[in-house]
Amino acid sequence: MIDPGTNDPWLLAASLACLAGLALVATRRFGVISRLSWLDAVMGGSAAAALAAALNAPGSGIVAAGAVTGGFALSRWRPGLPLLLGAAGLALIGGGLLIPALPFLLAAAWWHEGRAEPGPAFSWIVLGATLAFGLVALGLLSLGQFGRIGGLATGLAAITLLAGTARAAITVTERLRESERQAVTDSLTGLGNRRYLLDRLDAEIDEAKRSGEHLALLLVDLDGFKELNDTLGHYAGDEVLRQIGPRLRALLREEDTLARLGGDEFAIALAPGDEASASSTALRVRSALERSFSVADIAVHVDASVGIALFPDHADDAPGLLQRADVAMYEAKRIRSGHEVYVAARDRHSRQRLSLIGELRGAIQAGQLLVEYQPQAELLTGTVRGVEALVRWAHPTLGRVAPAQFLPLAEQSGLTRALTEYVLGRALEQIAARRRDGLDLIVAVNLGPADLLDRGLPREVQRLLEAYRVPAEALELEVSEDVVMGDPERTVDVLARLREVGVGLSLDDFGAGHSSLAHLKQLSLDGLKIDGSFVMRMVEDEHDAAIVRSTIDLAHRLGLLAIAEGVETQAAWELLAEYGCDLAQGHFLMRSVPGEALTAWFRGISRPEAVAADARPWLVNHL
Repeated sequence: MIDPGTNDPWLLAASLACLAGLALVATRRFGVISRLSWLDAVMGGSAAAALAAALNAPGSGIVAAGAVTGGFALSRWRPGLPLLLGAAGLALIGGGLLIPALPFLLAAAWWHEGRAEPGPAFSWIVLGATLAFGLVALGLLSLGQFGRIGGLATGLAAITLLAGTARAAITVTERLRESERQAVTDSLTGLGNRRYLLDRLDAEIDEAKRSGEHLALLLVDLDGFKELNDTLGHYAGDEVLRQIGPRLRALLREEDTLARLGGDEFAIALAPGDEASASSTALRVRSALERSFSVADIAVHVDASVGIALFPDHADDAPGLLQRADVAMYEAKRIRSGHEVYVAARDRHSRQRLSLIGELRGAIQAGQLLVEYQPQAELLTGTVRGVEALVRWAHPTLGRVAPAQFLPLAEQSGLTRALTEYVLGRALEQIAARRRDGLDLIVAVNLGPADLLDRGLPREVQRLLEAYRVPAEALELEVSEDVVMGDPERTVDVLARLREVGVGLSLDDFGAGHSSLAHLKQLSLDGLKIDGSFVMRMVEDEHDAAIVRSTIDLAHRLGLLAIAEGVETQAAWELLAEYGCDLAQGHFLMRSVPGEALTAWFRGISRPEAVAADARPWLVNHL
């Protein structure tokens, strides 16, 4: 035992050794320690040492008090076994006990103790301790004004306040930097946000103006992402978005900019970048996104459409480039080309598109869209088997809006399901009325991408059939190849459930998409509709004729009806009959008419003396 009232040099040396050991223990336990934690240690150590000095503690006691408090502050008040042992040892040394084995115990504990995660950025304990250290220092400095404490205690208290001031300044600076970072960072993906992109574009445009370089902006929009959210939930969608960032970043140069603009839109700025490099990047982006994403052990597939705008060719500022890239992106969606470069002639369609999206939603809700019908007839007998329901939009100011113009808007704005439900309901209502007139018709209705991702669709179809008292065999649903390829597994499942309802199923626009024969085999279809682009040219083009004839043969070998679209001439009709095609529709037979006109049209065909002006004289009706 050594008298604790003395300033024994051995005690002081042991205290300093343990102090160094505690610092090593903290760095071993928590890895890199932040500047704030080191300042907390300085504040805690100096405040405790100042208090010990004011109480006339010996040098070893002052060092021990400062070391123990500083060590605990360094660990953000989460000490492990090494710190506790070190603190206990220092307390014993400060009390006058010199234990030679203590450094070895401390080293053993340090080696045994594993790494620990640092504490949270904010802690009420840390805040309370910091305030307490500051109050202790202020109190001691106040007493020092009256000469009641020594110079050592006063100096240590001053160090405490200086460390506290530095800590406050660093805290404010870091908070400002963090706020600025959050203002330009997307919280979900960690990528830059729209503000970040615009700031970077402004800087890169200024640099491009000085250097004479070109700049390319790519706007990437995921296809079918809303359907993914609707089907698997927003968690799955968020997980896909989080995985997209690293996948795209790996494709880009270090100097290129990647940002998420919101929703399922991403932007890439290539500086420098021209049309060739931008198109090449767009191809790599789409190729990277074609690889499946894993979400809760489910393989999820997405595709993307990319719009490209160039500086200075298309715009000379950041907002202008973004708007031009948006126009090009929607053009890529409309024509399903994958990626498109901005063309000024298409810009007017973009402005009109923005207004039409809102008006389309209102037109669906208000029942303002029209459903017209185009007959399908047997090529050999002329018998009209049924009709296809075609949606039309008679806009109050624009007149008739082409389906090719507003149907993509419905898909892009998430209105596909509402539009399909509207058309299906009107078609069944009007066909039910025609059936009451004695016309035993089958009506075909097209399904969109979102429809076949909705497992509730079969129940909805069953409900509408029952509501309008239409037998299931009087309804045929058509799906396009691209819709099938969006998610083949889910599509096959939904189509199988529709088959259980009893409705007919046909694959629309066959030959224009990219479905495989394996998918065709799995879909359990009734009919195969040959895309009109081949039918319209087959009389003049032998290659198109070969495709049509092969498709008819394929359909028959699979046990399916072959249905030709786009029949516009008698020569095409006769050639299809020669090839053995089963059914045909098109302007040569009849243009689409409203449901109310169907009965009169059919009655006109059945009475030769009153053949309708737009009906073919040789067409007969065996209904």
